[in-house]
Amino acid sequence: MLDIYDLTVSYATAEGVHKALDGISLSIDRGESTGIVGESGSGKTTLGLSILKLLPSNALYDSGSVKFGDTELLSLPDRTLRRIRGKHISMVFQDPLASLDPLFTVGYQISEAVRAHTPGIKRPELEQLVLTMFEDVGLPEPAQTRHKYPHELSGGMRQRVMLAIALVHKPSLVIADEPTTALDVTIQAQILDLLKYEKKHYDLTLLLITHDLGVTEELVDRLIVMYGGVIVEQARTDEVFSRPHHPYTKALLMAIPELTDIASNSPQRLSAIPGSVRPHYDHYVGCRFYDRCAYRTKECLDRDPDLTEYTPGHTARCIHPLNVS
Repeated sequence: MLDIYDLTVSYATAEGVHKALDGISLSIDRGESTGIVGESGSGKTTLGLSILKLLPSNALYDSGSVKFGDTELLSLPDRTLRRIRGKHISMVFQDPLASLDPLFTVGYQISEAVRAHTPGIKRPELEQLVLTMFEDVGLPEPAQTRHKYPHELSGGMRQRVMLAIALVHKPSLVIADEPTTALDVTIQAQILDLLKYEKKHYDLTLLLITHDLGVTEELVDRLIVMYGGVIVEQARTDEVFSRPHHPYTKALLMAIPELTDIASNSPQRLSAIPGSVRPHYDHYVGCRFYDRCAYRTKECLDRDPDLTEYTPGHTARCIHPLNVS
């Protein structure tokens, strides 16, 4: 369904032009759930926004291809691309309060999303569709809720509105960018359960972008780990959790708190990754994780390792991969 090949994206800034994505290649099959994880600054959101060309004006598409079926998205004019956005590919953004217009009711905003692709729809049919979608995503009292403004709803309710807008045209692909970040743990669980239900109910293909590995464990079939604008590991989710090949992936997994540790009288200290992500990796030679890696050797500075398949279906960008027999 989605095929990204050698995608390189840069941002023009006052300090110069810096790469945010460097040769990203991945494919997503119809009906598959794929997760993209990594720290802030790894390029996850840039990748998600690149698919629909929603990046800010200072973004530069240096090279690569993004194909949705047989359609090359990057070469489409905006007018043609608008027919795909929201109808065939939808996006759920990280902060619903920033994404929803504060001047209009949530019912009006989903109605506008419908009219954008179905301009001739009759008012009674439109009103019934809005109520049906609000019921489907679990919003209480849809007839009353549709007349409310975003600020009158809780964070979880606003995110349900965003899901309703994203799903109203029954798109083939939904890109969810950090859909639970601004929510408390209980509401996060509700939204994740809702995503699972909607994926099955609408037969969706899902691309989930998150910094939380725990969110992906039960929701996605395949996991892609990004660092410094490149993919450092990808495999089936259970493979990544049980046998990580890249030291960065292992470090992320070790930073997840265990429930037994939290409940014990002497909880274990969380494992932290030393250092931080560099602002950019332009003209950098060697492994991008070198400065923070516990397994580094001098050889890791000699070249940027290729993304290599070390075990069937399991690739990693590392000279000294872990858990490879």
